[in-house]
Amino acid sequence: MANTIPEIPEDAPFSSEQRAWLKSYLTQLVQTLGKGSSGISKAAGKPRALFLYGSQSGNAQALSEGFAEVMNNDGWAADAVDMENHATVDLVEEPLILVVTSTWGEGDPPDNAVEFWEKFKSSDFPKLPNSRFSVLSLGDTNYADFCEMGKLMDKRLEELGAERIAARVDCDVDYEDPAEEWFRVVSRKLDEIGKEVFTTTVTTDGVAEVESVEDIPFGKKRPFPAPLKYRYKLNLEPSPRDTRHIELKLNGSGLEYEVGDAVATYPLNDTALVDEIISILPFNTAVSVTAHDGRKLALRDALLECYDIRTVTKAMVKKWAPLTCHPYLHAVLEDDEQMSALIDGIEVVDLIYDFPADIKSGQDFIGLLRKLQPRLYSIASSPKKHPDEVHLTVAKVVYESRGRVRKGVASNFLCEWMEEGQEVRVFMQPTKHFKLPTDLSKDVIMVGPGTGIAPFRAFLEERQVTKATGRNWLFFGNPHESTDFFYKEEFDEMAKEGVLTRIDCAWSRDQKHKIYVQDKIREFSEEVWKWLEGGAHFYVCGDATYMAGDVDKALFELVRKYGGYDHEGATVYLKKLKDDGRYQRDVY
Repeated sequence: MANTIPEIPEDAPFSSEQRAWLKSYLTQLVQTLGKGSSGISKAAGKPRALFLYGSQSGNAQALSEGFAEVMNNDGWAADAVDMENHATVDLVEEPLILVVTSTWGEGDPPDNAVEFWEKFKSSDFPKLPNSRFSVLSLGDTNYADFCEMGKLMDKRLEELGAERIAARVDCDVDYEDPAEEWFRVVSRKLDEIGKEVFTTTVTTDGVAEVESVEDIPFGKKRPFPAPLKYRYKLNLEPSPRDTRHIELKLNGSGLEYEVGDAVATYPLNDTALVDEIISILPFNTAVSVTAHDGRKLALRDALLECYDIRTVTKAMVKKWAPLTCHPYLHAVLEDDEQMSALIDGIEVVDLIYDFPADIKSGQDFIGLLRKLQPRLYSIASSPKKHPDEVHLTVAKVVYESRGRVRKGVASNFLCEWMEEGQEVRVFMQPTKHFKLPTDLSKDVIMVGPGTGIAPFRAFLEERQVTKATGRNWLFFGNPHESTDFFYKEEFDEMAKEGVLTRIDCAWSRDQKHKIYVQDKIREFSEEVWKWLEGGAHFYVCGDATYMAGDVDKALFELVRKYGGYDHEGATVYLKKLKDDGRYQRDVY
């Protein structure tokens, strides 16, 4: 009997990108099934490991895929599976479950893990007495529910009877080193237990093997090469800062986004830094290498496009030390404080200069490096106002450390190195927890100093195009009004049109005492309270280390003062705002 391709209902909740991918997948699945068993391959006798990831911004996914790759190279049959695709695996049959998950909002699962978590925590989920597990949790200590999903996953696996082989590790925003340490501990425990304990017969379908790059729609698996359309500097002279408005073309990509979403970019490294590194490497650099994506490239091109040539981690130092006879490098391996002091502020080029290593080839060298990760930026445009475009607000990062000028890879590529018409690979990163109210009559309060203004430019454009009747109040802050008032002309025009009801700015360096957005919120706290009591939605975007926490304190104070609440009551009030989606943050 012929196999037919299932129809995707018109009202199915898929974006055009998801619909195209699903249609391609189903087509190839039917073709594979039509070939009988020829499309199925079995790998018997390999130890089995499942990395199950919940990822919002891509960090948990990248870690899972990287760890799985390492284990596969070590003789395992390891898979990294998106929690969104949990139906493709049977956890009861999995001997080793390694969960890597982030936390979103206030202790919530990331978007791709919502359905899985609902099923996983249900009372009728089957027990897992034959499984072993460990959990790596990514979070942000600025949130009260730090790494909450990792904690809940860890507890639930234990409740279901699985055996913990390594303690859960909770990572703050600087997650790389503790994540690598977690993986090292897990690997050591697995060696102690023995691979044979996890040996099983692994069945994999052949769909992925027949899928060509051209068949995959543009998205995370196949980033779109977006040309630079337009770029201009937002800071005026004589400001020492350099923040750029950047417009990228999306024509023909099929990519879609909503205001509040982020765009991920894959930059190119600094050509001058790449050339310097190549000039001091102790081997023939003219020989090609095979990059992590399977392409055969000149070493220079691989370093430009594929690898992180700046970040030095503890794991890298541990790989580097056996290749050098430098006594200090070997000494710091045994002292965490000295190790932290060593890697603070240095880059790969410093390792090469300061600790010459006996590296035999370009292939060996790139094996010491991490893959170049995409950089996420809040989208600064409404697709309704700028179809087939996406806009960014990017601050160029340049600083000096240990006698060298250091340059942020993505920010410098986008702000300076990228020429008009040149392409940068991008994909969209949707969010569910930073969205405008669907009721256009609702008021909106936005707090976005510096580049935190980006999503609120998009919000205001969206409210302008949709003719939202709700009021819009913007708090913006930067050092100087004369040089750092981003998008002033646009906001002035929106104010004239009545789109921007009110704007209050905090210029931190225009007077002797510093004034920040949280101070402006305190100054107008009674009016903010009235807006909140009238149903307004409150948004914050920007620095997580100081600003977001200070704004939260200011909000807490005004709720206590004007709502007449005690400490517990104000806490409950703010929690309800968050639970109702009326207090949302996009902080970094």
